[in-house]
Amino acid sequence: MYYDFWNLTQAPFHQQLDLEYFFESEFHEEALARLLFVADEQKKCAIFTGPSGTGKTLTLRVVQHLLKRSPYQCEYLDLFGVGEEEFLWQLCAQLRLGPSHTTQLPQLWRQLTDYLTGLQLTQNRVILLLDHVDQCRPECIKTIERLIHTGNQQFPSLAIVPAFEKLNSESATTVSRLSDLSIELAQFDQETTENYIRHRLSLAGCSDPVFNDGAFKKIHKTSSGIPEKINQICDLALLAGYEQNLLEIDADVIARAGHEIKGAPLSTNRISEVIHGV
Repeated sequence: MYYDFWNLTQAPFHQQLDLEYFFESEFHEEALARLLFVADEQKKCAIFTGPSGTGKTLTLRVVQHLLKRSPYQCEYLDLFGVGEEEFLWQLCAQLRLGPSHTTQLPQLWRQLTDYLTGLQLTQNRVILLLDHVDQCRPECIKTIERLIHTGNQQFPSLAIVPAFEKLNSESATTVSRLSDLSIELAQFDQETTENYIRHRLSLAGCSDPVFNDGAFKKIHKTSSGIPEKINQICDLALLAGYEQNLLEIDADVIARAGHEIKGAPLSTNRISEVIHGV
C-alpha cells in the first residue's frame, strides 16, 4: 500500500522468518558465536533464552542454515503445544528413520536409541534446535533429558539447544542442570534500535531518512527494544505517513501507532481508519 510513497521495493518491517533480514546486533552476534561453539566443541546442551519477540526463532534458523556447510546434521523442531509422542515422531521423521503413523512410543524410542548408538560408534554428531520449549507439554522436558543422556554415553553425538523465554522458569531450570552454557538474547538499546530500523529500511531499498530523532526515541520507548514490537510500530507508522502525505515520521505518529497496537478505539486513531478503508 505504501511502497511507492516511501520508495520501497518491499515491506521493510514484515514479520516473516526471512534470513535476509537477520540483524546481527551485539547480542545476536554473540548468540550465533556461542551456538556454533556448541556444535564445533562437542557440547551436549546449551540453554537459549530471551523475551518473546527478541528473535530466538530466526537466530535458530540462521544457525541451521550456517551448519549446512558443516559436517554436522542440524535439525529444527518447534515444540509449541507438542507432547512426548508427537515430539519423538517428528524427530524420527526429521532424522529420516521412517516412522509410520501407527508407530508407538516404545518403538520411537527404540529407533532413536539405535540411531544415536550408531552415531556414537561412528563419532558423528547431530545438532538439535528446539524452539518454544516452554510451550510444550511437561513430559517433553523429561524426554529432552533422556535424549541428552542417550546421545552422549560413549561419544558426544547429540547436542540439544532448547529455547525458552525465561531462564528461571521451572522447565528451563530442569534442563539447565545438564547444560554446558547459557545463551541469552536481550532487548535493544536506543542506538541498536535505530541501527535495526535503518538496516530494515535499507534492505527494502530505502536510503532516505524516514524517521526523525524524536520518532526513534519514541519507538525504542514504546517497543522496549523488542524487535517484533519495533516491526509492528514502524509498519503502522509508515502506513499513517502515507495516508497523511508526510515527509517524515515523528514521535506523534509513533505514539498513535503504539495506541493502535494496544487496541485504542477506532474513532480516536486514524491509522485504524486507513487500515479499514475509511
